[in-house]
Amino acid sequence: MVGAEAEVTARRLARVLIERTPPSSALTVAVATTEAHVDETIQQLFDLSPARRSRLGEFLIGRSTPAFKQNWSARQEVLRDGFGIVIEPQTLVQHLMLIVDARNALAHGDGALTTMQTTNWSRANELRRNLERKLHVSVVGRSIIITRESVEEAIRMLIDYVVALDAAVAVAGIGD
Repeated sequence: MVGAEAEVTARRLARVLIERTPPSSALTVAVATTEAHVDETIQQLFDLSPARRSRLGEFLIGRSTPAFKQNWSARQEVLRDGFGIVIEPQTLVQHLMLIVDARNALAHGDGALTTMQTTNWSRANELRRNLERKLHVSVVGRSIIITRESVEEAIRMLIDYVVALDAAVAVAGIGD
């Protein structure tokens, strides 16, 4: 069973598909929607944490809250190491990170793979291959072309991630 917040997020993601938004903008909105959901989930986990009951715990949570919102690695770390929440299967996290890479190329590379994404030749080739194979993104030189098919696949993957996160939180039993 999917929790109410995860269901709302899945519906928001699905709604991106029916709006007449250009594919690159739709992908950016979909990632932002997922990011907001994950941030809210982590904040709820902090709020339910028994650590909140002590002055030290409150202090540490207050200090770490801004840090987890800085990037996806920090979000994954606080879920895994802070709360013991593991998203399964691991391919869902890999898909999420691939979609984030595509969004980063749009947002930080003006529609092209960024310098950071292409510095390591091996990683750049793997990224290109995965964007083309898994997201149906065309990569021409450093430029990426997001199609409606790319957005549909990305949203399916993001919904799968949101549902898996919800299930992992339920399994962890935090707040029970």
